[in-house]
Amino acid sequence: MVSVLRFISKTFDLNVLILFLLSSIILLGFDARYYKKNNAVREYKSARFFGYFYIAAGILLYVIARNIRL
Repeated sequence: MVSVLRFISKTFDLNVLILFLLSSIILLGFDARYYKKNNAVREYKSARFFGYFYIAAGILLYVIARNIRL
């Protein structure tokens, strides 16, 4: 468990948070809209789920990485 926390604290910085947020914007803004337009319901729901998941995971991991002192 300590090695996982150490990995998170060393890896997740502001650059990684920005990458998480950019990928979620692409998923929500472009992919989900494209799937909805083409009536691909399952793909639309998956794109929305993973878009919001990336936002939450990115912010959560960034906060954890900034608050852990190992």
